[in-house]
Amino acid sequence: MKPIKHGGNLREAARLYSIPLENWIDLSTGINPRSWIPPDIPIAVWQRLPEADDDLLSAAQHYYACDDLLPVAGSQVAIQSLPYCRARSRVAIIRPSYAEHAYWWQQAGHEVIYITTDDIDLLIHTLDVLVLINPNNPDGKQYSVSKLLKWHQQLNKKKGWLIVDEAFMDSTPEKSLLSQHTNMPEGLIILRSIGKFFGLAGIRLGFIAAEPKLLQQIAHQQGPWAVSHPARWLGALALKDQQWQQQTRHFLAQQSQKMYQILSPSFHNIQQSHYFCYIQHPQAKQIKQQLAQKGIWVRYFENPLALRFGLAANNAALQKLKAFFLRNNSLE
Repeated sequence: MKPIKHGGNLREAARLYSIPLENWIDLSTGINPRSWIPPDIPIAVWQRLPEADDDLLSAAQHYYACDDLLPVAGSQVAIQSLPYCRARSRVAIIRPSYAEHAYWWQQAGHEVIYITTDDIDLLIHTLDVLVLINPNNPDGKQYSVSKLLKWHQQLNKKKGWLIVDEAFMDSTPEKSLLSQHTNMPEGLIILRSIGKFFGLAGIRLGFIAAEPKLLQQIAHQQGPWAVSHPARWLGALALKDQQWQQQTRHFLAQQSQKMYQILSPSFHNIQQSHYFCYIQHPQAKQIKQQLAQKGIWVRYFENPLALRFGLAANNAALQKLKAFFLRNNSLE
């Protein structure tokens, strides 16, 4: 299979367009550009192996209001592990969505079908696993808690799974399925990430919420010390910082609206989330190249042709983007 392309490949952009790395505005990811600021890490954290009875799990249980959690080295670990935790299954994945899900289910030998949201009620009785991203990446589509619970009940009747990747849910925790379950029922699996909301993609930390038996199976696959001691130490502090979390939810909503206001004069049908704006457009590739020539890096998708604009870190970046579209006002 073709290698999967991701955002954040800024060094590649610098080489392709001969623009120094420090001169780029990176809008290619869905990561919060104003991250939680880590304190200095004590030397003992670097010297000692990670310990499972530290503060991380209790901090996560409080933050997510769920007891049945397993820390993993980024939710990517969950995406790669889950397909190997059940026999060959019929797995439905919405298109467009984060491509790693389909890739790893296919790698594990499962039958993967691509469907639209409108197909779910029609096809759910034929599925063993339904994988959803809520809000969806890349288009920001959201699913209601009531619909998700209904689909879980239908799948669980025949020992199926509903997997909900909530990597972008932290800004709207009231819409999370975790708000419904202190203890996770069979057949419901929720993935969470520290990377997006906290802006800490580099520490590689995430969580799986699922029934304890499945968590034990994945923990066994991972082996000991799967999450580094620095990641555990920093993750616990970030999850406890309620003041920063409240301020950041406001910041993300505000920055997303500013991005929408800049894009809306040039594009119709902008799909918006708190982390990015998504636009299907027949000239997406050309627009991406024009932006790159000005040192603005955005995410380009081929199927369907689309662009995704992540959030800007500051008003200077927004003004540079606005100036580009004022100069190129015939994109439609």
